[in-house]
Amino acid sequence: MPLRDELPPRTGPWASRFDSEEALLQADDALRAAALANHDLAPVLPFEEVYGTSPSRAEKATAIGIDPEHPYDADGEINYVYADFLASGLLYGVYRPSAGAGPEGPADGGELWNTTLYPYPGGAIDPVTVPLAELGLEAPGIDRRFVHFCAGLLGVEAVDDLGMLRDTFDHAWPDYRGTVRAGLVHLVQNRPLTPAQWYGLTYVAFPDQQELTLYLAQVYAFLFDGFDAMPLAPN
Repeated sequence: MPLRDELPPRTGPWASRFDSEEALLQADDALRAAALANHDLAPVLPFEEVYGTSPSRAEKATAIGIDPEHPYDADGEINYVYADFLASGLLYGVYRPSAGAGPEGPADGGELWNTTLYPYPGGAIDPVTVPLAELGLEAPGIDRRFVHFCAGLLGVEAVDDLGMLRDTFDHAWPDYRGTVRAGLVHLVQNRPLTPAQWYGLTYVAFPDQQELTLYLAQVYAFLFDGFDAMPLAPN
């Protein structure tokens, strides 16, 4: 299984951070509670649901990127822009079950290990609100948690950590494993998501449908069929 430092460099359109330890802990508390309540290893919450609606919520996180419309200013310097978390923002949590979780999945916060937490500006596809039908995921056995799985666990910020999930995935909630299994099978067999849609959801770019489908088949084999090599998303 590849180590993280052996993986190719990968980055999303935004570099993001929490602006204080307090903001990070507040996000972790809310996301961990959502994970337990909804049986969801990759919960995603709207920014305002955690930090409220006052203007001060913009002080909880920072995201900086290169302006896609005007990447250079008049002097030829890179034109960096800051995200406006007042307009839209999401909080992502990526967890994995502890080895001590029982057959019904983690029962409390101590049985969830944190992989990563990060704030992110609203993007092309909002995993919290996008209709399943719009992604071609309105199919038996699939629910919103599978969209979160793709956006969070297979998204640009956490996809290189997929190997950390492997050893304890059998300790996830059975209904969660069921929706992930059904979703991956559906994506591989029916190919409803285009590479452009996948990028809009995950910020991981695949060159074509065949490469995306092959990758998702490898993710299925890695999590459910004992395939040893961790699937590598593109650089």
